[in-house]
Amino acid sequence: MLLPKIMLERVSRNYPGKKAYRCGAVSRTWAEMNQRADRLAAGLMSLGARRGDCVAILGQESLEIYEHYFACMKAGLVRVGINWRYAPAEIAHILKDCAVKVVLVEQQCISQLSAALALVDLPIEVVVYGRGDAHVMGYEHLLARSTPIASIELHDSEPLVISYTSGSTGVPKGVVHSHRSVALIIMQGAISRGLTTDDVWYAATASSWMACVLNMIGLTNGMTSIITDGAFEIDAFIEETQRHQITTALLVPTIIGRLVDRCGATPEVLSSLRLLMYGSSPASVGLIERVLGTFRCRLMQTYGMTEGGWVSHLTPADHELGLKGRSELLRSAGRVGGMYQISIRDEEGTELPSGQAGEVWLRGETTMLRYHNRPSETEEALADGWLHTNDIGRFDEEGYLYLLDRKKFLIITGAVNVFPASVEAVLSRHPAVREISVVGAPHPDWGEAVVAVVSQRPGHPAPTTAELGAFAAAQLSRMELPKHVMTMEELPKTVTGKIDKRAIKDWVDSQREKLPWAHAARHAEAAE
Repeated sequence: MLLPKIMLERVSRNYPGKKAYRCGAVSRTWAEMNQRADRLAAGLMSLGARRGDCVAILGQESLEIYEHYFACMKAGLVRVGINWRYAPAEIAHILKDCAVKVVLVEQQCISQLSAALALVDLPIEVVVYGRGDAHVMGYEHLLARSTPIASIELHDSEPLVISYTSGSTGVPKGVVHSHRSVALIIMQGAISRGLTTDDVWYAATASSWMACVLNMIGLTNGMTSIITDGAFEIDAFIEETQRHQITTALLVPTIIGRLVDRCGATPEVLSSLRLLMYGSSPASVGLIERVLGTFRCRLMQTYGMTEGGWVSHLTPADHELGLKGRSELLRSAGRVGGMYQISIRDEEGTELPSGQAGEVWLRGETTMLRYHNRPSETEEALADGWLHTNDIGRFDEEGYLYLLDRKKFLIITGAVNVFPASVEAVLSRHPAVREISVVGAPHPDWGEAVVAVVSQRPGHPAPTTAELGAFAAAQLSRMELPKHVMTMEELPKTVTGKIDKRAIKDWVDSQREKLPWAHAARHAEAAE
């Protein structure tokens, strides 16, 4: 059986005195992490949590996040991470949806939790960590009073984690993963990235999401992981990299762009970095060129999803090929990993050949067990034994996967399918564009029209519709060119740091009366 708790116990024996985690001024060895997880597991059970029960944690990044995760591995509890940026109503939804028995809360998030608890009618035990609180159970007190229990026999098919999606498609829904799938994601993460005991890892990922398992890759090799002390800040990352000689980091493209802007004149501050990984959303070719032209590190892209793990990689060698005449590779998500199968299917479920676009279907050992309390959505998502990702993609003849867009953001203009990501990849290379998101807006003649929403780079005037059209005319079809360009000082982001396309589309819809074709639309309605 593949159990993450066995991995923890083994690494604590093999590397007992090696630093497992650092967060700010606090660090823990592997032996300490294992011992504290044993005590926390016993403490959670003393509060009434039983095998299969959900125990949640609400707070910013900290070492307690991982002690809690490890305790759940040992006690057969189901770990639920709650993003500290969520509103009380969203927190309440999660607490009710999975019937949380115990919640660990960081001291500074107590008011959010209190507001959420007022919206639910559940007997939930609360444990405070951080500076503590005299009126409720304190985390360190719980550990001190608890005696480790005997090892519990678990099966690797049992649920270990419910990871709630960011809510970009509506109310957050829980994705359930087993002990086995978590163990495999951790193992595959180390192998695909070539990580060793001597690496120092950093990932700017919210610990409430499934992606935080990447901060547990040390379970395979004993390496040290640096945890963000609170919310991510560029200057703090640079300081941590210099102090701890971080060798490998995972960041989202929006943060990488800011890092290049910040360190362009002093790239030596990140000289220890040998591998910079990105994921969560695509990086433009222009950004890739800027990164490799600034830092002395290699780049790697990872494509994955909460429901399926990390399934494909654009390797450092692929990036080098992309800059040596194979620029199309830089728009791909790389090749599929050895643990997975990907099939491109049409609307009827028929497999499509290389070169044709369709929905990406995924099959592998790290796919989710189910959506929590959503049987019909689970049945639809896992129909025919495949995970239906809702991503649109195609393969080329060499097996590189190209992600064209999410199905829900496909623009149909004049009966022609336009993939926003393809348009964004071209327009993002304009020198005045800092960030860009392309959406569809209702049009009286074409059904939808392509609208580009941009934030401009400092020192450049906002690009106009005519300027972006002229810039992209040689690379995009007439239907793909933006019919209107709108500007925002800062594009909205989801709680995971992605550009929030849903919020942008809603904003564009709210501005529809200001679109150039709005008068024609009103005239057509009047004529009817």
